[in-house]
Amino acid sequence: METRPSNGLSSRKESCETHPQGLLVFTGSSDRDANLAKQFWIGASMYPPNESQLVLSRGSSQRLRVARPSRGSVLEKRDVTAETLKIQESEEKKKYLQKAKKRDEIIQLLKKQREERISKELVSLPYKPKAKVHKAKKVISESDKEDQEEVKALD
Repeated sequence: METRPSNGLSSRKESCETHPQGLLVFTGSSDRDANLAKQFWIGASMYPPNESQLVLSRGSSQRLRVARPSRGSVLEKRDVTAETLKIQESEEKKKYLQKAKKRDEIIQLLKKQREERISKELVSLPYKPKAKVHKAKKVISESDKEDQEEVKALD
């Protein structure tokens, strides 16, 4: 036998018995107190909600089944994806053509700048001071001199 305090409606303690059928019986208390106590203890039990209980029947899985598209919508989707692919390809082609055109313009500009620079250098060439070519004196070591004299002596 287990005693539990009532929910504040009565100052005395109620006794609670569990019968084999799983019913709670409150002895020594009024019907009103017993009903309130039963509601409290039944509500206080920590059963998980029905939604969270896992139940597998006939080998079914917990995942939801994937909805299969109808055949008509599959063809429409293929057409739509083919059209979008064509549009993307044409946009990419335009983009690459614009890049190629810009590259050609840059190359032409560089060639023009090079030609202008060369023509300016040719105009200023007669007025530039001529660079003197300095001949470096050969420094011959003593051993090299001896070797040269020996070679001359052999001839």
